[in-house]
Amino acid sequence: MYCALPLHPPLQVGACLVSDYDRSWLEGVLREAAAAADVRLPFCEEIARGVMLYLERECPLGSVPLSYLFARLREVLAQMGLPRVAQHLRVQTPPVDIDLPQLAGEAPLPLFFYSDLEQRLEQLQRLGLSTYRFSGREQCSRLLVARRRACPTQRRALAELDAFIASRAPRGAAMAS
Repeated sequence: MYCALPLHPPLQVGACLVSDYDRSWLEGVLREAAAAADVRLPFCEEIARGVMLYLERECPLGSVPLSYLFARLREVLAQMGLPRVAQHLRVQTPPVDIDLPQLAGEAPLPLFFYSDLEQRLEQLQRLGLSTYRFSGREQCSRLLVARRRACPTQRRALAELDAFIASRAPRGAAMAS
């Protein structure tokens, strides 16, 4: 088995180290700041690419505190003549993947599954991780109702799961099927 290590240093979020982040996350953060500042940012990809290149090749730190990364990014934006975008730049953690089918396999009854999911979300929030990506929703709903194919019961379970995620997860949570 081969393992490819990321070239960029992990981000330090409280007591956690997050190594699963990429340029698209930075682009999203920059686009959100530009939208909040009501400024057009046509070279968002280039800025994100430059930041990732710096992290991969020039950054001397073993791990980069998230607050430090965003402070440096604010400085760069201000030097580029984008102080309004820099003011609206909000510190955001990279999205954390939550594998719903794995959680459903560990707690196959809906009562236990939802309790475990809520505990996991609370634990991640305590650690300072606030952006999530939920994967395997349809497979999870089939596991919870013990069905192999889509049926009305499975669709109800999927709707319940989506409603639960929408009510518990903070803004920025993405649902992947």
